[in-house]
Amino acid sequence: MDSQMRNELDELLKPYFEADFWNRLQGRLIYRAPERLVPAEELEQLLRTLIARGYVPHIDRTDGEIVLYIAGRMVRKKPRLWVHLVLFLATILTTMAAGASLVGKDILLGFSNLWYGWQYSFAVLFILTAHEMGHYLAARHHNVDVTLPYYIPIYLPALNFGTMGAFIKIRSPIPNRRALMDIGVAGPIAGFVVSLGVLFYGYATLPDLDGIIAYVETIHPWNPQTVSINVVLGKSLLFTFFNDIIGGGRLPMNEVYHFPFIFAGWIGLLVTAINLIPIGQLDGGHILYALFGRRARRAGIVAFVALLVLNVFLWYQYATPAWALWIIFILVLIGFRHPPTLNDTVPLTPLQRTLGWLSMIIFVLCFIPLPIYIQ
Repeated sequence: MDSQMRNELDELLKPYFEADFWNRLQGRLIYRAPERLVPAEELEQLLRTLIARGYVPHIDRTDGEIVLYIAGRMVRKKPRLWVHLVLFLATILTTMAAGASLVGKDILLGFSNLWYGWQYSFAVLFILTAHEMGHYLAARHHNVDVTLPYYIPIYLPALNFGTMGAFIKIRSPIPNRRALMDIGVAGPIAGFVVSLGVLFYGYATLPDLDGIIAYVETIHPWNPQTVSINVVLGKSLLFTFFNDIIGGGRLPMNEVYHFPFIFAGWIGLLVTAINLIPIGQLDGGHILYALFGRRARRAGIVAFVALLVLNVFLWYQYATPAWALWIIFILVLIGFRHPPTLNDTVPLTPLQRTLGWLSMIIFVLCFIPLPIYIQ
């Protein structure tokens, strides 16, 4: 055990905590204090100070006593800003290429066609960036060490999004359930709000049916009955409101992807719903754990079983395993267990509980049982 680290911890914690002598002899850093003598605000301040100095603390409460475990020290890595920039620029190119193909312009026939995809690229990256920066800013607000977004570029010479999304890496523990809730809800709500704005603009600028037909016929003939492969996008409850009420139902779902802002908004709602699936360490899993603590695991298992049943139904009814990859992804990478925060005993505020339940409502409104299918 590093004596300098031990002395620093003793000095920081001595107003309230005493070192556990027997555990210290075994090389473990454990401190104890009577719960009634440690004000909640002081405990939170101590945790923030420990995290700021690179320690990994964890709080437990047993028999009226607070037990503080020090798991070790975090290794702070120097940020590689060039990696984030290169991935972002690459994703601009791939989303522009995807956007160009959506309006009938093939970049393989001329690189200048890339410019035709700028509207789609702008809209979809605006949504993704809002989502990830929501997480980032909330994490920084709670002094959680977090990276800038990593964008994932991809391009295929077929119908594709031009990106597999973006993610940030959290490199330090989450201090408490309040911080977990703020970080969990900030991304989906930010992405959701921007998606709504993109959809409102898309439908506000949508032409009448004659204009839609004229525009689509600049890309391919308007005759859905004679095409051999008819790719159709599914509807969520919210997209049904936009397309059938605001849009008057004049835009067929097999032509949505030719309209950059509407297609980007559709993707935004889909991404929001996927992230809000209440399982493991997805955003929905973060929110559920913040609301219910360790009981959230049971709800995650129920959600997974529901997703599995939905996938079996879609395979039986439409011969498409729409959620098979996500089921594998959850089983292999995400799992059902959510790690505890450093102090799970800190209660949520009424506003945070409201935002948590609002996020679950957003999930229901945005979820698409069958996102893409072929007629």
